Amino acid sequence: MKRIRFPLLMLFGLSIRLTLGSEAPALIDRPNADSGPTQISVGIWVADISNIDSAQQNFTAELAVVLRWKDSRLAHTGKGIVRYPLEQIWHPRVGIVNETNSVSRKMPDSVEVDLDGMVTYRQRYAGAFTQPLRLQSFAFDRQTFRIQLVAVRYQSNEVMFVPDQVWIQDGLKEAGGISPSVTLPDWTIEKWELKPLVYALAPRHQYSSYAFDFTASRNVQHYILKVILPLILIVIMSWSVFWIDPVHSNSQISIAVTSMLTLIAYRFAVDTQLPRLPYMTRLDAFILTSTLLVFFSLIEVLITTILESNRQAERAKNIDRYCRIIFPVIFITTSIAIFAHPRD
Repeated sequence: MKRIRFPLLMLFGLSIRLTLGSEAPALIDRPNADSGPTQISVGIWVADISNIDSAQQNFTAELAVVLRWKDSRLAHTGKGIVRYPLEQIWHPRVGIVNETNSVSRKMPDSVEVDLDGMVTYRQRYAGAFTQPLRLQSFAFDRQTFRIQLVAVRYQSNEVMFVPDQVWIQDGLKEAGGISPSVTLPDWTIEKWELKPLVYALAPRHQYSSYAFDFTASRNVQHYILKVILPLILIVIMSWSVFWIDPVHSNSQISIAVTSMLTLIAYRFAVDTQLPRLPYMTRLDAFILTSTLLVFFSLIEVLITTILESNRQAERAKNIDRYCRIIFPVIFITTSIAIFAHPRD
């Protein structure tokens, strides 16, 4: 019985192996591999950019991508186009380098093949894409954002990306663009460009790549009206103590303390609008300068109060007169230094 069971087990295992082997897809060589790199025509259209998150360092966009390449092995004599699932034919295995897990594909992974073997792949992506930002000039900054396609497993001498001539003939410059109706209220898109690149995964692993870059500048009206202007008013309010006679020390102290408490409440209110970074931005430097000036106004009041209590009223008045000039000069000079050439 054991002798019969052993051959049966061998046959069962062999049948499983043959079955798995028949289901595993064979590696398909790229077309005309001996005739140089395979040209992949690319068209990229950004339909919408709905959000740029400075704190999370990403942006949310929806874009359409069209890839075309010639594979004469798929030429046919039938009528019209023939559709294939993407995995049944050779394709450049294009992925987006900086996509997050939230990015979804809106169209099925299939291709259309013309009579002469021209293959067309269309896909629509929607979701968040990562983008490291340099926020030293926040909130007066200008940023460059990138959507980068990469041909996984293929180097630049194997696959070469070029602008899609069909789109160019249809009037789309560089076979790409951005919709003029993007829903991005707090940024202004200034320019965009498409260019081939080399994506270096590691020193010896460099793959052919194609990038869509766009430059946008932040609209600062919101930050001027809701962050900077209220802070200026709080700082000016703290200076009113310099025009009050040191004899009325209670009024001076009340105004100085109120200014400090107002500033603390203001910091809590605007904290959610500011990115949390390991370095200081221009707006951070302005807020810190304003905070120090309000604090030193409180210290000045304490000093003049002590002098008044020690019957040195004239000396206290002189300090107030000097501070009427010194504090505004420091504030204006520092502000000019912080915000000079803010878009750099």
